[in-house]
Amino acid sequence: MWRVLLVEDETRVRRLIKEIIDWEKLGFVIIGEAANGVEALKVIQEESPHFILCDIMMPLMDGIELLRNARLQGFEGPFVMLTCMNEFELARQAVEYGATSYILKLSLNVDTIREMLDKVNRELSKAAIPARQISYRDFELLYRYTWRQIHGMDEAEPERRDLLQRISASGFTHVDLCLILHGSSGIDEEELTRFGLIHSNATSVIHKFRIHGCTTFFSWVSRSEHPVAHGLAENGVVAYSAVWARSITLSELESTWRGMIRLIEESWFECSKSRIAYSITDSNIQHPVLSSQTLWNMEREILQAFERRDKISCIRQLSIMFDEMKKNHTSMTVVMEMAERLDNRFAAISGYGKTQTGDWLSAANHEELRLVLENRIDDWLTKWIKSTTLPSSHPEINRIVDYIQSHYDKEITLKLMAEHVALDEHYLSGLFSKKMGCTLIHYLHKVRIDQARFYLLQSTLTVGEIAERVGFGNVAYFVKIFKRWSEQTPSEFRKYHMSNG
Repeated sequence: MWRVLLVEDETRVRRLIKEIIDWEKLGFVIIGEAANGVEALKVIQEESPHFILCDIMMPLMDGIELLRNARLQGFEGPFVMLTCMNEFELARQAVEYGATSYILKLSLNVDTIREMLDKVNRELSKAAIPARQISYRDFELLYRYTWRQIHGMDEAEPERRDLLQRISASGFTHVDLCLILHGSSGIDEEELTRFGLIHSNATSVIHKFRIHGCTTFFSWVSRSEHPVAHGLAENGVVAYSAVWARSITLSELESTWRGMIRLIEESWFECSKSRIAYSITDSNIQHPVLSSQTLWNMEREILQAFERRDKISCIRQLSIMFDEMKKNHTSMTVVMEMAERLDNRFAAISGYGKTQTGDWLSAANHEELRLVLENRIDDWLTKWIKSTTLPSSHPEINRIVDYIQSHYDKEITLKLMAEHVALDEHYLSGLFSKKMGCTLIHYLHKVRIDQARFYLLQSTLTVGEIAERVGFGNVAYFVKIFKRWSEQTPSEFRKYHMSNG
């Protein structure tokens, strides 16, 4: 008997599900019930169910959070979600996080439950093959370690090598890979299987790894089962860019996946929907690389334009940067991280703190991400301008403050500002102090030092370069003023904050 955990906060619905069908006749027994995800996790640990039937919307912990936590704790069995008519988006998210399927509560009847249990029975029977003695968590770690290594994020080779050895010892020696570029839209897995992009048989184990609008499907088989290469079904057409590779050995996994990512990035940059069978020769593709300093210089131009509230220049610099990244085939991951970093900085400058990253970051192509980021620049600037209060009650002082904030890197003196607003120099000096509570030079130093702190923490520019960029022609004078404001030299400030996060 397959052991079932029923998770539903409505007693009436739980009773209906239990009584509508003879569970034991179909090979299932309900071994526990829970009214929310917190209770369910406890039952999972104590009773070890094979299968979980779960409501999406529940108090304390909803179905999606339960799914995530159960997977992290090692539960590998099927998850079927119960949903209402207005919860389709949540149901889609649940499937993306690994749920087997979902059922509308309004459609609960003998036929729909029987059909669902037949599907679950097939899945559980397939997973019960004795050779499969390794957990889903092991595979998930392998995918994450390999992805990060491919993108140079960190070194985890000893851990990755150990996982590969354990997977091989459990009987899995070959894997089919299929990398899909779908953006923020969902994926029809049945369509992918029907057209031959995902290979499945009675004993294969299929996983998926999603990040940045891409999903990689891994179809694992054992030594004796690995298939001969097979192609797409006749007239198979899907609405995604796809790269696939067949019967890859464990030793080839990283290099093959790396090459497939490069090919899918070609589609991402070219805004195309190509379907490509990966070959070993594809791993020889080489492209020029933009240095991190070059990328930072372009980012800085964008941020400076944003700080000046110059939308036209900001968007123009963004287009230049995206064109350069496209020309040099900068990694899709690097482009998306840059977009997220810029968006967070726009939010901070606008006074909104760190923003939440949504589906916009999973853009289906390079051009779509650029257009979305342009719209976010417009949104942030609009919010910033609407929320900004005038610094003083005097229009000429406000003009000077605005000028300093936009041109702090230029020469600024009391005399030049007096000419800028057509006021007497001595009169302006007293007026500025009265309206702003500090002298003009004191305010100028504050703006410049604030910008210097940003560059020290967010760039690799030298102290001398930063001094020049914030308007100090003399490095020694810059260091003196910086220490007066921060009680540390620029180098001490950078070292302290870098070492303390």
